[in-house]
Amino acid sequence: MYELLKKLAPKTLIKRNEPIIRTFISLFYKGDRFQCTICDFKMSRFITLKKDDKLCPKCGSLARTRRLWTLLSPIAENAKILHFSPSKSIRIRLKSLMDTTYITTDYAGEFEAMKRLNIESIDEPDNQYDIVICYHVLEHIENDLKAMQELYRITKDNGICIIQTPFKVGEIYEDNSLTTEEDRLLHFGQKDHVRIYSVKGLMHRLSTAGFQTTKQSYKESKNNRNGFHFNETIILAKKHA
Repeated sequence: MYELLKKLAPKTLIKRNEPIIRTFISLFYKGDRFQCTICDFKMSRFITLKKDDKLCPKCGSLARTRRLWTLLSPIAENAKILHFSPSKSIRIRLKSLMDTTYITTDYAGEFEAMKRLNIESIDEPDNQYDIVICYHVLEHIENDLKAMQELYRITKDNGICIIQTPFKVGEIYEDNSLTTEEDRLLHFGQKDHVRIYSVKGLMHRLSTAGFQTTKQSYKESKNNRNGFHFNETIILAKKHA
């Protein structure tokens, strides 16, 4: 039903009526086998997307955002948070926390956000944020080291950046001669990506910018209750005082 609705209904109509549409669709997925970590909706199954990603029919969360919430929920209260390119499900949940200062930004205009900050030159004072969320952003950025230095600058002492990108084994793969959308799609997997990181390579670049990094790796059963990716890595980059 979800895929059929996407094909038949105009995008503007879906966006304008999304809460009502999702409430209606979720009626067909009620159950007890699975549960979304963000909206807590219990369901018989997730909606399966391309590449086997699992979508929550109630709030629209993806596997990676549900995992992100498990990291954020214990530390978000009373924190000042900056979120680059925020997913809607996380944005709504964080905005509901009364004692949290939550700022959203999206430079390309693809996500609903409060600000339009250039990550390579962030128009924010030093040492401003307890938590910075940079999810699937750095692989789009030409001067990624400059962006990492800016992330370090605006993070408070003992604050953290929560970072994820697509990863590959081996070394970082990038080639500045690949400038067309066709070449980037072929080499990096998406037409607006400029590299593919390795976990080790991204951690090294973040360390060069000043962060102390740790790797959080997760392995789950394929049909786990929360619809997480069965193999996932997140990098926590901490700014020490």
